[in-house]
Amino acid sequence: MKEQSFKDQLLAYIHNRLDVQYYESFFDELAEMDTAILQLWIAEMLDQDEGQTLEQIPLPDLNSVHQKVLDHIYAVDPPKPALIRRISLWTWASCAAVLLCILSVLFLKNFSTPAKEQITWYENKKAYTIYAQLPDSSTVILYPHAKIGFEYNDQGQRDVQQVQGRVVYKVHKNKNAPFQVNYKGYLTTALGTIFSVDPRDTDHVLIKLMEGKISVGPVAGDSRSLIYLKPKEEVLVNLNLEQMIKFSEPELIKSQPARADKELRKLIPHLTANVEWSNQSVKFNQTKNVQLLRVIESLYDVSIICDSPDLLNSSFTGSLNSKESLTNFLTSFCQLNGCTFRVDNGIVNISNSGRKEDVQ
Repeated sequence: MKEQSFKDQLLAYIHNRLDVQYYESFFDELAEMDTAILQLWIAEMLDQDEGQTLEQIPLPDLNSVHQKVLDHIYAVDPPKPALIRRISLWTWASCAAVLLCILSVLFLKNFSTPAKEQITWYENKKAYTIYAQLPDSSTVILYPHAKIGFEYNDQGQRDVQQVQGRVVYKVHKNKNAPFQVNYKGYLTTALGTIFSVDPRDTDHVLIKLMEGKISVGPVAGDSRSLIYLKPKEEVLVNLNLEQMIKFSEPELIKSQPARADKELRKLIPHLTANVEWSNQSVKFNQTKNVQLLRVIESLYDVSIICDSPDLLNSSFTGSLNSKESLTNFLTSFCQLNGCTFRVDNGIVNISNSGRKEDVQ
């Protein structure tokens, strides 16, 4: 019974509702209490508060609390000169002891609370490539059927689960929070850079670096299993055999014609358009620009973004020699369609804004 009475007074004191007449007996009992038990009771009382989170519990200034306690006591029973010092010191010490217990409980609870994580899903259900901006100010280029989940917590951690489809990442730099993309157990890590993760089939994924630096390796691996890429290098991951093969820039330049031929022979039969490919040229007959640009991507190994639905739905008839430069083709294409273009780190932006932009 006496224990419950003290608990009631403790709860009233925590919420600044303890009647002045109980202060002397309350502090006497408080001085005799075991600190561990007192801390446990305070924690239980805080947990039982309804409709109030820990972050909302005000932490009073000790000087202010001290003065209010004295004001209440002096209003009822003005102290004698010999008693002022005893009550003042005792009140101060008691307030400090209780508040220290409260602060320690709050600290332990806040320290043990995990960071709140937020995951946002992005999926491209359109027939053409689109842009999307992530909560950390990074941007992604989603190819048709691409899907990713971006996980972002209040400490700045940035994790991407890439589910399917090709995605190009333009990472907002944050040296304190690496940007990581997990595709089927293989992790690509970057700070601020541009790279693509391109599933080639069920067993292979191609990771290409356009700018900056990245590392690639299995999620469960150590630093010795990582492969580091420089700009214009690639790594092909065999998911089934758990192998990684790195390609340098000179190797890629040398193999580009054969790679383009292989890509186009695989792509063209799946297009709903009249497109013919030989080792020398590509012929188009009333081909929608949305499919024309997919062929250009495979031929020149670039990513193309077009922000005009009208332009994508227009048709093109003509031919393109495989040895013609990308800049020449885009110049002719935009003269014909009244658009402008810009090339930056293997990413082509086409717009019908009517304003010419230089190729970088």
